[in-house]
Formats: sequence, C-alpha cells, structure tokens
Amino acid sequence: MPNDAKDQLLTLNHEIRKTESYLKIARRRRKWSDISFVFGPVVLALLYATWWIPHISHRLLLIIYAPALCVALLFAVATIKLKLTPGGPPEGSLRIDHARKRDSEYALELQLARQRDSRKELAARADTPITVRRIAYKDDAFTDIDKFRAESARYRSVNNALQGVLIIGSLAATGSAALTAEVPDIRWATIGITFLVGIASGFIGYFKYKERSFYLQQTADAIESEWEAVEVGVGRYKTIEDEGKRLAEFVEEVHRLKSEQKKRQQNLEQPPESRSSQEQ
Repeated sequence: MPNDAKDQLLTLNHEIRKTESYLKIARRRRKWSDISFVFGPVVLALLYATWWIPHISHRLLLIIYAPALCVALLFAVATIKLKLTPGGPPEGSLRIDHARKRDSEYALELQLARQRDSRKELAARADTPITVRRIAYKDDAFTDIDKFRAESARYRSVNNALQGVLIIGSLAATGSAALTAEVPDIRWATIGITFLVGIASGFIGYFKYKERSFYLQQTADAIESEWEAVEVGVGRYKTIEDEGKRLAEFVEEVHRLKSEQKKRQQNLEQPPESRSSQEQ
C-alpha cells in the first residue's frame, strides 16, 4: 500500500472519529431538548393539580411552588435554547452580534456516511493488505472499549437513579402513611410517592438497566484484556511468535466478543415472556 494512501486513510479515519463525536453531541443535545420540552409542562401540570387539592395550607403550597417554579423555568430556558440552536458543537469564535453556526444532526449523519464510503473506496483502490486492515481493527478496539464503557456508565447511572427513587420513595411512603391520621392532607403525597415507586420498579424490571450495564462493562474489560495480552505477548499469544498470526487471533477473538455482546443486547431487548421462553 503506498505511503500517500496510508496517510489519506489515517486522515480519513481521524475525520470519521471527529464527525462521530460531533454527531454524538448533536444527539445528546436533541435528547435533552426533548426531555426539557416534556418535563416542563409536566411540572406545571403537577403544580396546577396541587393547587386544587382540598384543605392544603398556603404555607405548604409556597414550599412546593418555590422550587418547582424554578425547575419549570429552567426546563423552559433549556427547551428554548436547545430547540433554537440544534446540532453539534458551534463553529467559529464566540461573537455577541450573531449566533454561531452548528451542523445539524441530519447533515452530520450524511457527512459520516460519505466519509465511511470514501474510506471503503480508498481501501479498495489502494488494495489494502489484510495485515494493515487487522492493525486498523486493532487500533479501533480502544474506540469500541470507550463506547461500551460509556454506554455501561449511562445504563448504570439510570439504574442507580431508579434504585434511589425506589429506596427513598419506599421509606418516604411508609413514613407519610404513618402520619396520614394526624395530617390528612399528606395522603396525596403518599399516593404520589407510591406512584413514583411503582414507575421506578416497573422500569427497572422491564428494561434491565443493571444487566445491560454489566454486559457492556464485561465486554469492554474482555476486549481491553485481549488488547493488553497481544501487546505484551501473554496468555494465548505467548506461544505465537508470528506477528501476523497474533493479529489474526486477536481480531477473531474481539469479533467473537462483540458478536456475543450483540446477541446479549438483542436478548435483553425482547419482552420478558420471550426471554423466559428462550431460557426454557
């Protein structure tokens, strides 16, 4: 493979990684804009419903409304900001007279698709040797590790948040139920807390956030272990002296780990009754 083709391939790989990071930012901003757009009206609806609760004191209303209105205002500001400026990171220097341009999520997806097609054409045109492709696959393994660990951390955060709601809500519901006889108005809080606990329990049981996080972290650790083993020549690579055979063994093992992770992910995404029937 000529050196100029190798340099072009390396440059193109760098551009693809940069576009992928920009696309990830755009999708994250869109997700938070949708969350803000939904939860803002939900908070206002809950405040409106609280206003019509019979025999509720004005002092308790003030305690509820003061922080809740601030939260609703923050959701409104975030919604306006993110909906008016969608896309990836801003381009150019910060200026007061006009907003900086952002590439839309759709434009970034098209750009990423074109770059990947260009990489395939370049690799085919340059007749890339299989060893070079395996080396590129080995270098991309760390990208897979970071991706799996980021997804694992996200699922773990969701699971921890729902577990916190479940634990704190259960204790709060028990305490508020004990005080219902002395403070009748608190029964509405008990109903709301019980409702939240039920939602958290249902989400944990159906979506299996803990299992998703565990399998992703397990796959990332296994790929990292293989990467370190092939680098220093230990484990299964101790008796393989040829570097090409080491790369071939490494690529085969990483491909197997990623395939198993996809199968586990597909199994977790199926309904619980389908999972139980398959296990039987």
